[in-house]
Amino acid sequence: MRLVVHAGFHKTGTSSVQAMLRKNATLLSPHLRILLKADFDGLAEASRSFSLRPSEEALTTAGGRAARMLRRIDPADPRPVLISSEDLSGTLPGRRGLEGYDAAPLLLAGLAEQARARFGDALELTFYFSTREAGAWLRSTWWQNLRSTRLQLSFEDYAAGLATAADMARVLEEVAAAVAPATVVSERLEISRDRPEGPLSPLLDLVALPGEVRARLVTLPPVNAEPDIGLAEVFLALNRSGFSEESLREIKKKLRRIANRDAESG
Repeated sequence: MRLVVHAGFHKTGTSSVQAMLRKNATLLSPHLRILLKADFDGLAEASRSFSLRPSEEALTTAGGRAARMLRRIDPADPRPVLISSEDLSGTLPGRRGLEGYDAAPLLLAGLAEQARARFGDALELTFYFSTREAGAWLRSTWWQNLRSTRLQLSFEDYAAGLATAADMARVLEEVAAAVAPATVVSERLEISRDRPEGPLSPLLDLVALPGEVRARLVTLPPVNAEPDIGLAEVFLALNRSGFSEESLREIKKKLRRIANRDAESG
């Protein structure tokens, strides 16, 4: 029983991975079972909630949701299982005052415990994390929080408060200790994005997808990337303005639509 859990990190190509898995679902189905956030939304929500308001009760809820998800997986099916959602490690840092990934080791230890209880000694469990150079990751999360919330911090002030979250090597060490004897594997986005299937490539290695299937995969351009037109600074000014929340959402939506249209036409 081979189970691979792609648990993060946010803004390291995870949306691109999930878009490619959805796009190629029919081709992959005979070889791989895929679970994305829509397949276990209760677990993703419970994981985010625990990261924002940690408590024994919230952690137990997340564990129960993990058990419910795992019960849907047939251990007699020989296909490996790939679960992908960055929310399994909690909420995106920088949102609602969250400064790091302190919840990730506890959440993933609970998931590992439930997986071992479900599948027993036959389980081959691997946690995979895509990582990213700290400066680029901080910039990307700043953009994500600017577009999705009313964040009003400059990039410099924002980055200063999230130095702990950007230390991904430390988080990986803590996760590895928490989920042992499961394996923890990682690869930097700066490396994986240049591989044939982009940031999906390391996961295909882990599930041993046949080469002839990999050769037929439809590749996609990066998803959810920041447009290189100075839009982050515009959003920062808008967030600091007196616009109502409703008006602000509409203005951001229109600007993003224009940016996407220009990118496609260019």
